[in-house]
This record gives sequence, structure tokens and C-alpha cells, in this order.
Amino acid sequence: MQSTIYKPVVSLSPRERAIAQLVAQGLPNKCVAKNLNISHWTVATYVRRIFIKLGVCSRTAMIALLIKENLLWD
Repeated sequence: MQSTIYKPVVSLSPRERAIAQLVAQGLPNKCVAKNLNISHWTVATYVRRIFIKLGVCSRTAMIALLIKENLLWD
């Protein structure tokens, strides 16, 4: 008997994706904020929310998972 593993579909909002793409380029929160015309505190909040959505605890793990699931680039 083969069991089916449920894999939830994770989706990012357009803003979350934009932030993740800049983080993937190696930019720190302050530079991401400057690029998007938002506060670095807002960037930190978005990054934390992405971590929670993906179940990861580092920027590297976040980017690795987004690349693996083909969610980083259009």
C-alpha cells in the first residue's frame, strides 16, 4: 500500500516575491527597503512572514526552497 504525502502549495504575494528576489541577490534588508521604497522594518516583517510560510529559519534556506519549488522567478 502506497501512502500519499500531502504537500501544501505555498504561494507568495507579489510583494513577498519581490523581496525574496532581492534577498536572493544578496541584498541586506536596508538595501531591499531602498529598492522598494519601504522601511527596512517592513522588509524584516515580510522576510519573517516568508520564513513562517515556508517553515524555514534562514535566508539561505528560504532562497533554496523557493528555487527548488520554482517560486522565485516568473
